[in-house]
Amino acid sequence: MLDRLDAAESDNPAKNKRTMPRVQFRKNDISVRIYHPGGSVSSSVVSTRNLSAGGVSFLYHGFLYKNTRVEIIVKRRLGGDDMICGIVTHCALVNRVYHLIGVRFDNKIFPKLYLDPSEWGVLDDSSTVDPTSLTGTVLHLDDQQIDRSLLAHFLKGTKVNLLSAATIDDAVEMMKEHAVDCVLCDLNLTGETSELAMMMLRQVGFSGPIGVISAETSPARLKAIREGGAGAVLTKPYDAQRLISLLSTWLTAGASGEDAIYSTLANQESMRPLITQYVDRIRVMSGELRKNMIADKHDAVRAICQSIKGTGTGFGFPYLSEVAGDAVKALDDASNTSEILMQLQRLEGACRRVSSKTA
Repeated sequence: MLDRLDAAESDNPAKNKRTMPRVQFRKNDISVRIYHPGGSVSSSVVSTRNLSAGGVSFLYHGFLYKNTRVEIIVKRRLGGDDMICGIVTHCALVNRVYHLIGVRFDNKIFPKLYLDPSEWGVLDDSSTVDPTSLTGTVLHLDDQQIDRSLLAHFLKGTKVNLLSAATIDDAVEMMKEHAVDCVLCDLNLTGETSELAMMMLRQVGFSGPIGVISAETSPARLKAIREGGAGAVLTKPYDAQRLISLLSTWLTAGASGEDAIYSTLANQESMRPLITQYVDRIRVMSGELRKNMIADKHDAVRAICQSIKGTGTGFGFPYLSEVAGDAVKALDDASNTSEILMQLQRLEGACRRVSSKTA
């Protein structure tokens, strides 16, 4: 069935408009949890079709509404499982029983984690990545000043907000003060390791991707890095193109802007200045949310979530109100913020993705 779908799509001009490269991803044992609009939750094993940094498609034995939330369990090539969250973007009946479901991930992934090396080539075309469109906040942890300076030089042509740290303690303090999208960490730090750094950053609530920079070639050591939580390994020596290509798969509203959340009212000229002000305020609130999450200040966190819930829809961001509402409900059912960290991190990510531009 999937072969027939590929053949039928081969002449479809729409496929040339895709901004992120896709690769065939034929797996028959992918577990999916589906949160239906009516409140019920179901689990199923599905057959996947394609995978990209931004989403996946799979066959499902029924209809799913647009914007239905899903959780997909995907096995890493080197061992272990990842849970990837997203929403249904389309559902098309392909025969009397099965629907082809398209899912957009909440955050971009690094597809090479789940593919055989022979399949990597299709994902390595970074020619479409415009460095000037690359935005977000990157934390770079390296105890060597020359290496920090080189990476900063490679990102000069981007709009990336780069935070540089020489020690794990410095990185942890920066993480507490800033809403960081992704981390790049050197493999060997003076007296410390990247595995320890990843553990410390996760302990303060960071859930985004972490990349390790290394000249290491030992398969056993590289496997240990992956198992320690690295989403990718950027091997030395590297150039600006490879660095930007990696970051473009991780940074929200990156090269394609596909993950940005746009206001439904952005086309109303009178609303544009208000939307711009609101987006700036939401970015500030995202940082405040993180600080209070780390400090485990339940009431302060709830107040921020409640404020976002009440204002998002009015400025054309109903998804923001929905996510904030889910966080408020989870907070009301929990005794401390650590119990509902996933919901709060989902809201924090949504706050970083709002855009004052038009789709």
